[in-house]
Amino acid sequence: MSTGSQDSGPAMELSTVYVGVEDMGRALEFYAELFGTEPTKADDRFSTFAFDGVDFGLYRAGADGGSVEFGDNCVPNFEVSDVDAEFERVSELAPEVVHGVVDVDGYRCFHVRDTEGNTIEIFGVDS
Repeated sequence: MSTGSQDSGPAMELSTVYVGVEDMGRALEFYAELFGTEPTKADDRFSTFAFDGVDFGLYRAGADGGSVEFGDNCVPNFEVSDVDAEFERVSELAPEVVHGVVDVDGYRCFHVRDTEGNTIEIFGVDS
């Protein structure tokens, strides 16, 4: 697929990544604790947390009369400086640890499930 000049960069800008949730209150509580901050917007339909120009959102399709498949419909990755410390903290918070810390050539990560069944990855890169 050609989008024009090779040096012009993407034709689009990433604005928001969101996951489907069934219970907005439960999801907001989990992510506020995970991120250590309150959402920039919180309502029963769509809520967001701000990350340096890109929002992480929670969408409850039931508010619009729709539905989504919960769990693993998107796998967001969050970078941290100390993977081991975050694993200790997050493994107490998350309803399920998918797997503990693994190291693949200096890329260290672990996966947990949020309160809605979505897998999230926490990672760090050895310098």
